[in-house]
Amino acid sequence: MASPAGQFRPGRLIATFVVITGALYALMFLTPGSNTPKLGIDLQGGTRITLTAQTADGSTPTRESMAQARTILENRVNGSGVAGAQVQVEGSNQLVVTVPGNAADLGELTRSARLNIRPQFSTGYDLAALAAAVPSTSASETGTGSTTSSGPISRTAIGDTEVEQPTTTSGGAVIGPSSSVGETAGESAAETTATTAPSTTESGQGLRGAVEATTDPATTSSAPTTADTASSTPTTADTASSAPTTGDTASASGSTDPSASASGTGTSAAAATWPIAGSDPDNPNQPAGDDTTAWTAWQTAAQTALSSGGIACADIAPTAGIDNPDKPLLACGETPYVPGTDPCATSSNACVYLLDKTLIPGTEIDTAAATIDTQGTGGWGINLQFTSSGYQTWANYTANHNVSTDPNGTDGSFTAFTLDGQVLSSPQIQSAITTTVTRVSGTYTQQTATGLANALKFGALPLNFVQGESQSVSAQLGLEYLNAGLIAGGIGLLLVIIYCLVYYRLLGLITILSLVLSFGLVYVIMVLLGRWIGLSLDMAGVAGLIVAIGITADSFVIYFERLKDEVREGRSFRSAVPRGWERAKRTILSADAVSFLSALVLYVVAVGDVKGFAFTLGLSTVLDLVVVFLVTHPLVAWASGSKVFQSTRYSGLGAVAKAGAQQRASAARLATKEA
Repeated sequence: MASPAGQFRPGRLIATFVVITGALYALMFLTPGSNTPKLGIDLQGGTRITLTAQTADGSTPTRESMAQARTILENRVNGSGVAGAQVQVEGSNQLVVTVPGNAADLGELTRSARLNIRPQFSTGYDLAALAAAVPSTSASETGTGSTTSSGPISRTAIGDTEVEQPTTTSGGAVIGPSSSVGETAGESAAETTATTAPSTTESGQGLRGAVEATTDPATTSSAPTTADTASSTPTTADTASSAPTTGDTASASGSTDPSASASGTGTSAAAATWPIAGSDPDNPNQPAGDDTTAWTAWQTAAQTALSSGGIACADIAPTAGIDNPDKPLLACGETPYVPGTDPCATSSNACVYLLDKTLIPGTEIDTAAATIDTQGTGGWGINLQFTSSGYQTWANYTANHNVSTDPNGTDGSFTAFTLDGQVLSSPQIQSAITTTVTRVSGTYTQQTATGLANALKFGALPLNFVQGESQSVSAQLGLEYLNAGLIAGGIGLLLVIIYCLVYYRLLGLITILSLVLSFGLVYVIMVLLGRWIGLSLDMAGVAGLIVAIGITADSFVIYFERLKDEVREGRSFRSAVPRGWERAKRTILSADAVSFLSALVLYVVAVGDVKGFAFTLGLSTVLDLVVVFLVTHPLVAWASGSKVFQSTRYSGLGAVAKAGAQQRASAARLATKEA
């Protein structure tokens, strides 16, 4: 028989709690990571690194820039305020960063995080890097002086293999191998299938074109160019997609194999052309001065050097990241080069880019968040959202520079996303992009994506830093203090249990069960937050959890005392539950709201360990409401239908029921006398 409309169903609430708790524990056990809470520096020790600031002219950095760098780094390593990391200024040019545990990968920490979007002129190969990476083979294998690498070389690089490119869909922008809805596909390391005859196609873009490579051995020409380019165009659907086309740095023998060129004159050409004529003495990666005419001459010289393989990433690296965003730039890719692949298809560090001045600076980024691609490759990436002005610039530019207006890629339809002077990717714009979110994807893990997102979100460092050796730091307090804190919490919990059993009897059992379930919920959330936001449990956090025991017990006391008031007025236990709950609920919500607001204010205004105390206190307060509403009240409602709990002898309500009866009898006698 169906229950009457509006009838209270405690089973549904308890089932909801079981589902929520079960899902959280499934996440804890079925996803990678530790199954214990992350401990703070004071309890388990940590890792300390020293960062030394460097300026372009070698002078001592200003106190203001060091203070700004300290604030930004503290936000990066302790973005939510609960990771327990510490950043301190030491001397005039050093920052000391201490993080909990054994932090092996702190590479993203010291990035300046200057993200810029630049139009791309052309690309070329770093022949010295290719020569070092590709094993040498005999010239007889190729017949033309080119060498055969140990792995498959993409057709975009050599012309003897064909690259299968991703199909993209409409939306915002992507850097890397993502091709999901709402994104612009970037460059990816694609599968290759061998063909029997080499082919090359000259591109109107110069050293990087978007023209389909033909299987005809004959060389065709689509536009005058400085060098041959073998390329293939990915299938796209009205979005920006990077065609993995690369500059052809063929040797004098006519080979289009980059490894062949690398084994020839790559190193000597680089030595002969670096620095480029007209380069800035302080940063040879850019032209000198502010004369745009001189810039044009520098770009022409750089393009000529690219076509001959005369620029090496090793020459660019020393001053990478200190570039002027208002000048053209020579830069290399970020991804390590994999022998046997097209150096530019994945923006590797064997691909050299000639870029225009910055179109959109990183200051136009409003928010950055690490997310996983649920529709495409499933990899981690960073979603960027521009400010209104940055979005307008991006929308206007993509409307005027895409494959429709520039089919050969000569008018800036290729754009490069650079981070600290390195190219993350260089997608080709297929159509006007009108979405507000741009996705940066690549070979990121959750940790590196989160680190980069924090770096972009909290701003660029005003200085470049060199990371020194890391050192292990012993625990300031040690596990004995943690054990002491846990013992103190256990004693407090035991006293609460004894009080509830003596004062509320069988109702005290419901209190004990609720406390146990509350602890289980707090534990799993502490573990998951330790994985997701770096929450570390220090002694201040332990203190917050101990205080929260009292807050949770206070909610039970309020509820049970309201039940006593109803029983004192002559109602049975069963009829007292709904009325007592309605009255107690408002009081519980008010009390927990005050506790939560206090914790919130403390979290906002405090720094250091006090933030951890405020966070655990606020978290426990919220979970107290979950347990009271989904567990304690439904269990009491169930118990009110039990004959055992209805017995005033076992329920703990006998004394108030007897006192209520006596009070009503006295009131009746008084009324009789007055009548």
